[in-house]
Amino acid sequence: MTPFLRGLLLCLLCLAGAAQAAEDLLDPEVAFRFSARLKDPRTVEIRYDIAKGYYMYRDNFRFAVEGAQAGKAVIPAGKKKFDVNFQKTMETHRGAVIILLPVSGGAGPVTLKSTSQGCADAGVCYPPITQNATLTLVSADAGVSAVVAASTVAPAKPAHATGFARVASSAELDAALKAGQRVAMLDFYADWCGPCKQMERLTFSDPRVKQRLAALAPLQADVTRNNAEDQALLKRFKLVGPPGILFFDKSGREIPGLRVIGYQPPEKFLVTLDKAAQL
Repeated sequence: MTPFLRGLLLCLLCLAGAAQAAEDLLDPEVAFRFSARLKDPRTVEIRYDIAKGYYMYRDNFRFAVEGAQAGKAVIPAGKKKFDVNFQKTMETHRGAVIILLPVSGGAGPVTLKSTSQGCADAGVCYPPITQNATLTLVSADAGVSAVVAASTVAPAKPAHATGFARVASSAELDAALKAGQRVAMLDFYADWCGPCKQMERLTFSDPRVKQRLAALAPLQADVTRNNAEDQALLKRFKLVGPPGILFFDKSGREIPGLRVIGYQPPEKFLVTLDKAAQL
């Protein structure tokens, strides 16, 4: 076999492996299995069983209780690591994490709303997901019944990669693809997605990548808010979360075999861009 054929075969195997990895990703409810119970009359025990090959961010847990007041959650320390994508030390949990949430006020059935966010080692991050549990409080403190959510400080909005046209819905995407002057590339991004930041910081900023992108029509869908339109756009392309990069021909149809799931370094991404430019 010639060196060229060996290289071509290796490339095809890599693409097939990436597609298979994307198909094998677990649904978030399975990857991050949620349960809750009353540990005592005024303490909720929240448990996440995390599948192998997945992890959850400690700072991204949020809790609210409808029908009672929630106190400050006691979350175990996670494994600490300085994350160059977020430029700060992050804590993550693997295997299982048990969280204790004090509650007060209210009586009878109350609804716990537990929000979490995690990623797969394959390089894909899931949008935040909120899961509910109905619990029955034994007794009530005097006169307190409220919906209380854990406070959060919105992170500073990072500077996005330049040269991308933003699309916020399927309708906006269809309008952008309708122009059909060049092959289009759609990048799914979110502020809470480490591999997305890595793509912007290392890959999209590479001068060679910028040069190749100039020959395409680069689009970006920022799904940070995880609202209904964001979820619909991800669902349309059967993506569990970002990063995901898709290519479309001049008629607006997705080009099969060119999807990029997870982070790709510049050298590998350049191969994909060269293939897209030839179509």
